[in-house]
Amino acid sequence: MSSLSLSEKEAIILENDSDPQRILNMLIAIQYASEEGYIDEETAKLVADRLHLSQARVYEILSFYAILKTEPQARYVLKICNSTPCLFTGGDRLAELLEMILEVPEGQPTPDGLFMYHSIPCIGACDQGPVIKIKDTVFGKLTEAKVYQLIDDLQSGRYQEL
Repeated sequence: MSSLSLSEKEAIILENDSDPQRILNMLIAIQYASEEGYIDEETAKLVADRLHLSQARVYEILSFYAILKTEPQARYVLKICNSTPCLFTGGDRLAELLEMILEVPEGQPTPDGLFMYHSIPCIGACDQGPVIKIKDTVFGKLTEAKVYQLIDDLQSGRYQEL
């Protein structure tokens, strides 16, 4: 993953036909493709200009959808499912375990900027609980050992696609 150039951002906008109705798809794609993991002011202005929208409208969308971020994120944002099925299968322990492993509280990036974690409502993988989602990848049936392994794998670069 690397920072996106102007032409790469414009390509994502064009892939969505520069259609204002598809702004959410564009913003998510740009955010996921960028190393920083957020939509900066320059990018918000670019999207507004290319879609003939006001910057206020773009920021309204950025602030409405929790998936969109306007501040730098960690390299790996671990989303913990806190739905009832995941809680019944041990999901309530995941945040505690990650706090112990990463030595940061929920919602705060690690000092190296590699990890951050937070709870979200249902991921839609109830049969795999407890789960952690990173971008579009779901890691399921997690045990304490599997969480330690996941963190080790991420630190060693095993999941370059994330």
